[in-house]
Amino acid sequence: MDPTIVLIEWLIIFALNVIPAFAPPTWIVLSYFYIAEPQNILLLVLIGVTASTCGRFILAKASGKIFDISAGKEKKEEMKFLREKLHKGKWKKFLFSFFFSLGPLPSNALFIAVGATKIKLREILIGFFAGRTLGYLFLIFTTEKVFTSLELTLEGQATMWTIAIELIGVLAIIWFFFFDWKKFLGAPENKKWPKK
Repeated sequence: MDPTIVLIEWLIIFALNVIPAFAPPTWIVLSYFYIAEPQNILLLVLIGVTASTCGRFILAKASGKIFDISAGKEKKEEMKFLREKLHKGKWKKFLFSFFFSLGPLPSNALFIAVGATKIKLREILIGFFAGRTLGYLFLIFTTEKVFTSLELTLEGQATMWTIAIELIGVLAIIWFFFFDWKKFLGAPENKKWPKK
């Protein structure tokens, strides 16, 4: 594959993951790359996870600096409390990040929040890398199969196999997005902070 295309894809994904909001989901962009320019899916996933992990690292660091400048004393106390809680559970940080990254939930809020707490990012980034690797692989592969079978159907070349792939793929993506990831991850509905 042309190294220039690899670099361009990497830079696009990196930029999308530095942006704090309103960026399209990375897996959609990667799926577009895979369909528009057929390439090795494992290489594309590697491009995606390395670029998105680096981008989220920059986002977390920038969020921490902006938080220091703009946050009030009470909010800084809350973040200090959170940092102390999260610092004690390295495996918990890894597992939370891993399972969070498996799902379709946008990770920008996670890294903005993590950046504000200023906890060590190592376990968060490793979990994110591992989770997104599996998530991207599943979503890119499934999206391409659905797109290809749909294209064959529209061209009148559908077989029972292509229709089955289409249905399974659509159902898999629907399940992926309608699965209650917040409940699965144990996200609290109403977080109350201790009084000072």
